[in-house]
Amino acid sequence: MNSYVVVDASLAIKWVLREPYAEEALALASEWAAGETRPIAPYLLLVEATNVLHRRAALGHISPSQAKQLLTGFLNMGIGVRESPQIHLRAIELAQELQMPAIYGTHYLALADIMECDLWTADKRFFNSVKERQPRVKWLGEFEAGR
Repeated sequence: MNSYVVVDASLAIKWVLREPYAEEALALASEWAAGETRPIAPYLLLVEATNVLHRRAALGHISPSQAKQLLTGFLNMGIGVRESPQIHLRAIELAQELQMPAIYGTHYLALADIMECDLWTADKRFFNSVKERQPRVKWLGEFEAGR
């Protein structure tokens, strides 16, 4: 078993925000921790998570101080952030192969390809668009604890 798993922002943000599938995301993280599987992500994760929290504060769903506090907690979760030119090169290849309109999701997929591990997402639209050709992509909605 590979000791890494790539997580995207749609899943990882559920570790600090109460939203649909947050319980499943926390249960998945607990299983990984028990099995010594380390979550990793491209640097893009930090940008996307910060943006989500900023937007929640701007919309009044959380206070600016809560956004900052949640971001601090998120940054201390121990997600291994990886950055290399290879990720970007592979991401553009994957976006072209999969005919994706944007490249954000393929950055996570590129890291999963490079690390030869699964990518977990809570983004059902992304999952549905790649699942047939990219079996390493897993959707949080299909996770069952203790499986």
